[in-house]
Amino acid sequence: NELEAEEAYKNKQYKIANKKYKEAEDVYRNIKISMQTQTLGNDTGEFFIREMITKRKQLNRYSAKRIGSKIIEITTGYGEKLQNIIFTILGIIITCMILYGIEGVKYNDPIYGERIIGFFSEDFEKFGLLNTIGNLFYFSVVVYSTVGFGEIVPIGILGKSIVIFEGIIGGLILAILIIALYKKSMDR
Repeated sequence: NELEAEEAYKNKQYKIANKKYKEAEDVYRNIKISMQTQTLGNDTGEFFIREMITKRKQLNRYSAKRIGSKIIEITTGYGEKLQNIIFTILGIIITCMILYGIEGVKYNDPIYGERIIGFFSEDFEKFGLLNTIGNLFYFSVVVYSTVGFGEIVPIGILGKSIVIFEGIIGGLILAILIIALYKKSMDR
């Protein structure tokens, strides 16, 4: 059904394509439910992903729902792919770390006093690249995990916006990670 849907879509027969995608979605859902009753968890996840993909392909090509569904597939594998979730976590932490380094953050260092950490600060010239990256990575992980010790704080509006974004996204993705780990451990 899914292959027929793709062929119909290529031939611009959109009604037939949507009908075939719907049929494929139903088939994947039924297989998934059957496998759940047999406690075949790893295989169930694969059919859930296929079900969600065929469901997404029934939506308008550039609709917000379809784009959002694709982003969820890439970043979390619909909560089924641990490697996608881990890469997303690392990607967000590293991206935010770089953005913090561009604007700079204020560090209340107990040894050297208050200083600005960033790629364009005096601190960078004094302590070097590894120290700066280490401190920025530490700050990004603390924000992502929503621990927030408080010895490093953002300076400007960009930094504060990144902290808000990273904290909210961090909480959401960590919750997805916990659920995915739970599902994987319960499947065995």
